[in-house]
Amino acid sequence: MEFNGLPGIEDYLASQGNGNPIDVSELDHISEALVAYCGFTKDQSKRILTLFFQEIRAAMLGGDVVDIRGLGSFFISSPNVTSNIERVFPKFKSKKSFLKRLNNE
Repeated sequence: MEFNGLPGIEDYLASQGNGNPIDVSELDHISEALVAYCGFTKDQSKRILTLFFQEIRAAMLGGDVVDIRGLGSFFISSPNVTSNIERVFPKFKSKKSFLKRLNNE
């Protein structure tokens, strides 16, 4: 059975987040791994990556902490207000076990 992509993904992505598109063009190495190891097409893999990061962003903008087991947590720090513009800054806190694996400890 052939994977037919993610039906309705374009409409879903347009309705989520803050209206700014997610750009996965710098993640070609991950996209290529999805193609090589999962059998997706390049277009399908880019849509999957876009959806993945869109969901993380939408959750963070909703005030949630996104915890990826074994990796770490993504969250929004306190918003800064400058010149009547509210800016939020995403943060990442890695798990100690992840840092140990990176450092071969």
